[in-house]
Amino acid sequence: MNDTKVHAAVVAESGGAAEEADNAPPADRPLLTEARHRVEELETVLEAVRGQRILIAIKGYPDPDSIGSALAHQYLCRGHGVEADIVHFEDLSHPENRALVKRLEIDMTLFSEGVDLSAYAGYCCVDTQTADLPVPVPSGLRCLSLVDHHKWLGPVDAEFVDVREDAGSTCAIYCEYLQEGRVTLEARTPEVTRLATAMMHGIRTDTDDFLLARPIDFEASAYLAPYVDRELLAVISRESISSKSMDILQIALDKKVIKNNYIIAGVGYVRDEDRDGIGEAADYMLRREGVDTVLVYGIVGGTTIDGSFRTTSNTVDPDKWMKDLFGCDAAGKAYGGGRRDKGGFQIPLGIFARCSNRDLLWETVRTTIEDIFFEKIGASRDED
Repeated sequence: MNDTKVHAAVVAESGGAAEEADNAPPADRPLLTEARHRVEELETVLEAVRGQRILIAIKGYPDPDSIGSALAHQYLCRGHGVEADIVHFEDLSHPENRALVKRLEIDMTLFSEGVDLSAYAGYCCVDTQTADLPVPVPSGLRCLSLVDHHKWLGPVDAEFVDVREDAGSTCAIYCEYLQEGRVTLEARTPEVTRLATAMMHGIRTDTDDFLLARPIDFEASAYLAPYVDRELLAVISRESISSKSMDILQIALDKKVIKNNYIIAGVGYVRDEDRDGIGEAADYMLRREGVDTVLVYGIVGGTTIDGSFRTTSNTVDPDKWMKDLFGCDAAGKAYGGGRRDKGGFQIPLGIFARCSNRDLLWETVRTTIEDIFFEKIGASRDED
């Protein structure tokens, strides 16, 4: 492969000009404003590993946007003679996401010690801000590409980087590659229908049913529409909330603390497979009259403190809030982050996961989270 790294544009939210704020790309990174130029550079990276096998990484908990993006990247790889395996590093926990994978028969592998990373020529990251994998990697295993629609966090060590805040979903960016590149959606084959349906679902969910969609999301949806299985998409979208998620919502409603237009609720201990109930509770509680910002959190799997943040406020930046509240680990990696209307955090309990007094541990977590939240909003624990 050419030693010169390829970097696509980081496009600002205001119509495509390069951002001049702190999250702008370095000056030595060329700004590519034409979609065709971007996809040509991605194709160059894929052609360099033709005939080899790569890994497509879903680093966080798989959601429709990351799943659809991974499937699109795999489709592009096949068009360039590259074998690609989709590997996720966290469980599929949300019922809707499990239904998506099951009904579309998407082949994804949960990472385990049995996955031999040395068998891959490289890996690609989708719908994530950083190019590192959450597991040790063999020497020489490089990140080939990173595509995302969240905020630019600084230099990314990858051959191809395309990070755009003017996109409401990563699937929409991949749809642009399909529209402009050599590998396109032409015939309505079962594979194309599966891909288009997954990508449409990814765009729909990550833009909150298009309420947060940007022009690129609408253009992508129009392109995908002729290939989508509408009946199957409707079935996937109607997956019911689980009984455990309902239980978590009930706890959140019982334990909520309201301070002006803010709600914070701790839901106690949550099983790994039920963690999405935290986000669902936050979504529901944001509907309360007079409230525009919600934080719901709990101890998940006995090993981490997980929280979901939701807001409709024009003055609250979820990404900044999560980073301000919870900071970074020793390596400088933020415990939390977000986008325009939502965010989240995950903090390892470390040695405290071994605490035998679960009530004491929860009380310590609850008090700490509430204290830093109240300090952030300028409220007192004792005031009504």
